[in-house]
Amino acid sequence: MINEDIKFSCQQCSWCCRFEGGVVRLSQDDLDRLCKWAELKEEQFKKVYCRSIEDNQGKNWLILKTLQKGDCIFWDQSLCQGKGGCQCYIARPLQCSTYPFWPEIIKDKESWNKQGQKCPGINCGQVHPTEEINEEVKKYCERKPLEAD
Repeated sequence: MINEDIKFSCQQCSWCCRFEGGVVRLSQDDLDRLCKWAELKEEQFKKVYCRSIEDNQGKNWLILKTLQKGDCIFWDQSLCQGKGGCQCYIARPLQCSTYPFWPEIIKDKESWNKQGQKCPGINCGQVHPTEEINEEVKKYCERKPLEAD
C-alpha cells in the first residue's frame, strides 16, 4: 500500500460514474440508506434500481442498474449546471464514496498513477493523510456486498 499522504480532489469529470463494465455492489447499509433516500420499500427499490450479476464462481450479487454506455442509473446529466452528477449523492453507496481509496488502486504508486490516467482528480488538489486513506480502505474492505435473491 502507498504509505504516504496523497493528493485527490474530485474534478466532477463523471468518469467513475459512467463507464462500461462498471459495477456497484450494494451492502445492506447501502440498500437501507438508498431506500430511505428514494422513499421506497426495499423490494420496490430493488425492482426499479437494481439487478443481479453473476461472478466467476457462480454467486449472484445485488448491483445498481446501469444505463446506456455504462452510466450509473443515478447519473443525471442535468445536474451541476449541466456537467452532470449523482442524483443520490448524499446517500451514495460506500463503494462510490470511498473511491479512489480502494486497495487495488492504492496498492502502489504505479496502480495509483495508472488510475490517474482515467481520473483527473488523482494527484491534484487536497492532500489526504495516510490515516484517512487507511480508514477509507478499511470501510471499503469491511463492507459486505449482498447476494441477490
